[in-house]
Amino acid sequence: MKSSMKLGSVLIVLVLLLGILIPNLIIDHALAKGGGSTIGGISVKGLADEDIEAALQEAINTWRETPISVNGAGVKAKIDPALFTFDVASSVADYHHLTDKSWYAFWQSKKTVHLPLHVSADDRVKAQLEETGVWEAESTLNEVVSNATYLKNHEIEAKVADTSAMEAERIALSIEDIPTNATDVLELVNSLNDAIIAPNEPFSLLTALGEKSENITSESLNFVASNIYHTALQTEYEIIERHAQKTVPSYLQQGLDARVNRALDKDLQFINRSDQPNKLKITVEGDSLKVELLAQKKVKEISVRVSKDKIIQPRVITRYSKDLSIGREEVLQKGQEGVRVEVYRSILENGNTTEELVSRDYYPPVNKIIVKSSRQSIVPENSSGKKGTSDSNDPDLHLDLDGDGLPDSRSENKKLDNNAAKTDQDTSVNANTSKDPNDPEIVYGYYDKGGDFIQTSP
Repeated sequence: MKSSMKLGSVLIVLVLLLGILIPNLIIDHALAKGGGSTIGGISVKGLADEDIEAALQEAINTWRETPISVNGAGVKAKIDPALFTFDVASSVADYHHLTDKSWYAFWQSKKTVHLPLHVSADDRVKAQLEETGVWEAESTLNEVVSNATYLKNHEIEAKVADTSAMEAERIALSIEDIPTNATDVLELVNSLNDAIIAPNEPFSLLTALGEKSENITSESLNFVASNIYHTALQTEYEIIERHAQKTVPSYLQQGLDARVNRALDKDLQFINRSDQPNKLKITVEGDSLKVELLAQKKVKEISVRVSKDKIIQPRVITRYSKDLSIGREEVLQKGQEGVRVEVYRSILENGNTTEELVSRDYYPPVNKIIVKSSRQSIVPENSSGKKGTSDSNDPDLHLDLDGDGLPDSRSENKKLDNNAAKTDQDTSVNANTSKDPNDPEIVYGYYDKGGDFIQTSP
């Protein structure tokens, strides 16, 4: 009886042990069958030690071929993967420590583990993250290293720091009424407001807008781009790319406008050359667009000066039409003077002022076009059968008393014409003499593709 009870107890214990061990064996087998262990995301199932290290090194080399892109708060940074050091030997040692079985556990299957690689980052990586001025460098660095330990994708979202401190001072401002044909301004404002302009990092308007720029009207895009360019001129930003509109806009001065077109690869780009990040603030207030650049501290006083170097008068083009009554004329197109302008930027720092030429733009004139009647009046014939009221038969009109070889009647007319021309010439000379020497030169002409000015007659 007692032996039967002992046997039953033993059987119960065996059943309990099997209930614990069998599921574990099944799970380990299933895991091993489903891909096995990995190191840094690379499968090492069934590989010998030397093969494991070779497989890991090959994967690391492939991962290093693509730069790491870190993005956050509108700021981007490219990090060189070569700045990360991988300790493959230590990673393999950890794998063996966790998976190798003891001699007495022969009945256990090999464990399945998923281990990270041992990775360390060069100090230059953290320094690069700190340079943006808008990221939490330590947290972002941990995120980058964590991705590297598993050889994950190269796109990292940065941990953005509190940027409210950047709004302490305004360093640039532009306010302009929104044109009636700029209907997409609000959409652009929502995309660009609070963008961070990091030090020494190129800012591209088309890149900041992305695909949204493809569905925006050119009038809206050029208007917003012009105001951003105007604010950038009021800072020490280096202008990398900017295109003039060539036609005089209804806003800002000539030389302060900008044109952006993705299809034509025309962008607005600049670099913040200061040592602090700036925030781009864009808002719509009533019917006006307000663009500001904000910073923690305003260090330099910067002003912008626009100079009209040369004014080009439009030509008058005359056309004729029989549809107009005799003596009538109409203005088909109003003329507008052309101008060549130069934009200068003055920087005041520590009592010293330096001025630099930023751009030189040419806006061609718009010619005036008038249409005159091509009809002519009919002159009635006189009684002798000849047209007009000719008195050519009067002998007194053929006398030449002054000896100039012309009848005195024609000579008098000639003198009157000469006197009138002389008067006009004198008036012109006096006008030029009294001209302010600082005024721009007024001429007729245009600039050719080579940048040379071709002067023409009115």
